[in-house]
Amino acid sequence: MSAGRFAAVALVGFCAAAAVLADPASSADSAWLALPGEPAEELTNALERRGREVFDQRCRACHGEIPDEVFGPAFLSQMPGTALLRDRYRGELPAELEKRTDLSAAYIEAVVRDGLRSMPFFRPTEVSDDDLDALVAYLTRDRGASGR
Repeated sequence: MSAGRFAAVALVGFCAAAAVLADPASSADSAWLALPGEPAEELTNALERRGREVFDQRCRACHGEIPDEVFGPAFLSQMPGTALLRDRYRGELPAELEKRTDLSAAYIEAVVRDGLRSMPFFRPTEVSDDDLDALVAYLTRDRGASGR
């Protein structure tokens, strides 16, 4: 085997091994890098704080709100989930999930685990049950008792 062919085979093997070993949720090259949330409210409940971290890591990329002063609509379109919900609800409900007060714990859990239309489902290896509980606590925080 020539040195060039050996190097190519070794590179492909290395890349395949790295892809298998890398957790896409924690990789530095992940599409799941956390987007910064609005630091407007200080959460005192530890479960809600963890829920905001989960939202930042897993949900904000599609369901967040882009601050106009950072990117602006001229440079970057709205988050796809937020844009879809804005079009669907036409102002009757907030498009941003963090502003919703009508989402029940059971609904959030079902959508995260089973997906909905174009939203993919998340396995427990991607969003643990504990992180899902925290996300529910965060998204239902204005109603207390995890929105149940």
